[in-house]
Amino acid sequence: MSSSISTPNSVRFSGEAGQGNILMGIIFAKALVKEGFWVVQSQHYGAQVRGGLSYCDVLFDQEPIDYPEAKNFDILYLMHNVGLSHIGNLKRNGILLYDEKFVENIPQYVERITKKIIKVPASQIAIEELSNKNVANMIGLGVLCSVTEVISLERLIEEVKSNVSKSYLEIDEKALKIGYALYKKRYPLESTKMYKKLGKGYE
Repeated sequence: MSSSISTPNSVRFSGEAGQGNILMGIIFAKALVKEGFWVVQSQHYGAQVRGGLSYCDVLFDQEPIDYPEAKNFDILYLMHNVGLSHIGNLKRNGILLYDEKFVENIPQYVERITKKIIKVPASQIAIEELSNKNVANMIGLGVLCSVTEVISLERLIEEVKSNVSKSYLEIDEKALKIGYALYKKRYPLESTKMYKKLGKGYE
């Protein structure tokens, strides 16, 4: 007798409170639900409303998720130096994305963990091309989803329309499109792994 245990994919959006990384995770999670995945989304706020560390975790799987928390992540998106300590939670050969304006010094040891490192000029583009630094999160979300091939641009835009104020719809859509087209690199996620566990007495 055996039972299958599935290990969900895991993503952490980490940054400074006020940068919009929580919204990134919420939109990402809701889009995954629409794609038919089982999803768990959680968020953590520091003591400071702005300036402190905040992060949002998303787990997703094609099977029901047994435990709603991850210690290590397949994808880590860093929006600010304040989240650099989370690099230690990146899985071997995982995907690291970071905003080059606010994450200045990626430790050299990271290259021993993974070669899948993407420097994202999200804040720079948001300021210089869209004149609004607040949409850097949507540029970053577009990059993450296109590089990993997890969620289509159309699905992201659909979820943005359902989760942001009308005054931000047009500029957020532009930001997503810019991010989605920014890189040709593709690091598709492996399918969630299934492990077979034999019941006691059936080894």
